[in-house]
Amino acid sequence: MQLIFLFFLIKVSQSWNPILTSRIIESIDNENIIIQDDYLIIAEGSFSISYQGLQEYRQLHIMFDAKTNKSQSEILIVVNGVRRSVIQLQREFNEFHMQFQHQAPNVMIQIKFDKQTKVEIRNFNIFIEECPRDCKYCLSGQCDLELFERCDKLRYQDQCLEECPEGTIAENNQCVQAKLKEIEQMKSFLQEGLQTMQKFGEEKQVNLNFDNDFNGQLEIVFNCYSKQERNNDQLIKIDLMKNQSKVLYPFLYIYWNLQSYKQCQSKLELECLQVKGMFEIDFLKQHQININSYSKKIDQGGYWEIESLKIYKMEQRSYDCEIQNCNLCSYQNQCKRCVEGFYVYQNKCIKKCPLYTVIDNNSCINLNENQADLDMLVKLISPFQDLEQIFGQISFDLQEKISFRYENETTFIGGGLLDQWRRTTFSKQMNLGRHYAIRIMFNISIENSSQDQDSFIYSIDGRTFNVYKNTSFIDHTLNHNKNILNLNLGCKISSNGRCVISNYYFMTMKCSPLCQSCTGPSQQDCKIYQSNIQKFDYKNYQCQDGYYLSDYGCQICSQGCEICQSINKCLKCQDTKEGRFFCKPNL
Repeated sequence: MQLIFLFFLIKVSQSWNPILTSRIIESIDNENIIIQDDYLIIAEGSFSISYQGLQEYRQLHIMFDAKTNKSQSEILIVVNGVRRSVIQLQREFNEFHMQFQHQAPNVMIQIKFDKQTKVEIRNFNIFIEECPRDCKYCLSGQCDLELFERCDKLRYQDQCLEECPEGTIAENNQCVQAKLKEIEQMKSFLQEGLQTMQKFGEEKQVNLNFDNDFNGQLEIVFNCYSKQERNNDQLIKIDLMKNQSKVLYPFLYIYWNLQSYKQCQSKLELECLQVKGMFEIDFLKQHQININSYSKKIDQGGYWEIESLKIYKMEQRSYDCEIQNCNLCSYQNQCKRCVEGFYVYQNKCIKKCPLYTVIDNNSCINLNENQADLDMLVKLISPFQDLEQIFGQISFDLQEKISFRYENETTFIGGGLLDQWRRTTFSKQMNLGRHYAIRIMFNISIENSSQDQDSFIYSIDGRTFNVYKNTSFIDHTLNHNKNILNLNLGCKISSNGRCVISNYYFMTMKCSPLCQSCTGPSQQDCKIYQSNIQKFDYKNYQCQDGYYLSDYGCQICSQGCEICQSINKCLKCQDTKEGRFFCKPNL
């Protein structure tokens, strides 16, 4: 097979993904065209292939096989009216690649040739190089226009807002759809006035009285007065049911637990900022809400008051879970946790994780995604990679044809039109770093083999493993902790068969970052720690009081905590006002 590169992709990029949306194939000038199920297009006259509704990409890469009924024919490739290339076809299938920049949401590819010519095209694929996340335009190779450029407020439908529009509420800095019904008789529930000035450091109790229990939303608007517009010294905490609390930083420009953040009318020669918080709460017949405030600097004047208080009965949220066997959903009906015995995978709950995934916190994670405990050294992800990067250097060469192939949404090595991988072998040496095990995964196909002893062989540090033709999938994990690993692999076929590899991954199971030797991924599996960890007690293998062990060393506990297990898990609070304010409700 003659491999023709019109444009060659030098750098392997993980952002190249195939377009899997439906395509429209149409004849130009009503010429004869036949479309078969195996991606084969037979045309006697020009035709077009179009895709619609593509988003967030900057380049296209087209690859296909083509031949003609003549000894040689010339065809013209036009994309969205722009002439891109002229290629020469022969009587046998050849593989063609072409790459160019393109940003329009629709793609129209016209393949033009003489009416007397018959052209066959198969395995036609388009890949897109996607823009980074939250990027609208990136033709230069970098993000030229971000989706939310410099937005530190609230995000809603490509807008950056100070307040969420009606019919939405703020959640994690985004406005999400929600149907809320305000309780009209709310004012009768209040047993005392609201608009009384409180000094930072004081608390206020709001007593509510309901005839019936219900689940709802409590909206509180605070006016906060300070000598400066922004500071991190004054806070407000709303204590909810079951020792839960929400903390607001009114003078920091942070939209967390906030529905809006505005300037208001100054008072007492102090700047005024108005913040609105929305809190989910279970209301009981007799319920009391405590609102505490805190000031780190006693001499810094500051006051707060409740401008208004509203209560809503929640009737519907846009992320009500509709996924079978899912017991926790988030915005846009995304499953976060399945019922016991099921795993989250591609927004579904399944009983068993599929091949080429790993289990992480009851979720199935694709190997192409970043994994904290895995170091992916080699992975076959696109037909544009270098064979030496995947398998290493050739150690035994019979000049056999071994090339990359993309077909049916899968990349193959050795699956080309005229490939004959039978005896060629490869060797690769890798520096693995700190780890406790290695894992190799791949699909293997030994095609057209007539001998039972025909096999694919791989060797790890001298240990040899044979894969015979009746095996199609390998997932092999080995205990291993040497820094250097030698890998050899190749075919051992005596007949006219050939080897074809797909979904090839080679990875290490990593020790925690502070560990020099380990038996597993967690800190508890560490046998030897690094010798220069600050605030670490090497006698008891734990951090000193006031610190917790993370992947980056001993980190200080959260504010007001004396002994902690993690940043969110305090075991003992400080016996101070700061400890009581920040720590005690979160034990």
